Amino acid sequence: MVDVDFQLELIQWVRIGVLTLCFGGAAWLDHKTRRVSNEWWWTWAKPTLFLLCLELILLEANWMIWLTASAVVAFASTALIGRPDISDIMSGSRMDILVTVWYFASGVGLVMGAMEYTPVLLDYFDPNVYIDSSAPLTESALLWSQMLVMGLVLLFFEMAWRFRMLHGGADAKAMMLATLLLPSWNGASFPLISSSESFSTAMPPALSLLIWAGLAFLVLPFLMFVRNASAGDLKPLSMSWHASRMALTEIPDNHVWLLEEVVDKPDGTRGVMRRMRPVRGSRSETEVESVLEELAAEGMEKAWVTAKHPFLLFVFPAILPLVLFGDPIVWVTGYL
Repeated sequence: MVDVDFQLELIQWVRIGVLTLCFGGAAWLDHKTRRVSNEWWWTWAKPTLFLLCLELILLEANWMIWLTASAVVAFASTALIGRPDISDIMSGSRMDILVTVWYFASGVGLVMGAMEYTPVLLDYFDPNVYIDSSAPLTESALLWSQMLVMGLVLLFFEMAWRFRMLHGGADAKAMMLATLLLPSWNGASFPLISSSESFSTAMPPALSLLIWAGLAFLVLPFLMFVRNASAGDLKPLSMSWHASRMALTEIPDNHVWLLEEVVDKPDGTRGVMRRMRPVRGSRSETEVESVLEELAAEGMEKAWVTAKHPFLLFVFPAILPLVLFGDPIVWVTGYL
């Protein structure tokens, strides 16, 4: 009989494979078209949910844990199907009625799980109370809490999108899928470079992935500076670390923000004004063709632009350090 630990480890590696394929394709789509359709996320949600169900089966989860996981999936599904509408329910919409029943049943499981396992978890994390971590009730409580934490991480990404910390809907959906695909480090043989204590202090994998993706942004200014240096575009130096010069004829065909435009100066003359960052609603954003014509009339052949970098282009390569090093916060605190 195959050992359960080996099966869980295999599931985790399959999850990494699914994550890599899904995010690789999504990053390519976002880079080319600046759009990742819901059909893409629906396609990859299927293996994601299959692997989650397979893990719960192997761990012999009870009905409260299953329904709590269902509640988490129901919350994530609103990013694709929206929420049931009361008027549609009253008019007899089968889809809205079924989804509402799904939400209600899942909510019952969540509440019952909280009533059953919260006291056990409080004792488990109380240093003054001894509790056997291998006891069936404790193992179930920890698995239920894992589902609950997964829901909290999903809520975090939902709020991050609503407060514009994640600017694109595709970014939020990607991180939600990552949350369902990698709910915990349970059974994983990665990170490959880590100490045995890493798992006890690590954040959920999806949050670790987000941090690694954010750290990738720190490399971008150095790459831009090297690129501009090789092209001889280091003046002014204040622009060379975050922008690049592009031919006026190429700007309309690229996903960039224009940082220069012709304006009326205080002394009554007209001249070129350069900005450090794009301004929403400015002429350089809303009237690109007109602004380019004015820049050409001033004798300019190139203008400073900053690329619209899709966040998925940073999330996709962040999978590698996630697998190699795990939680970046653990590594930072390990050296403090």
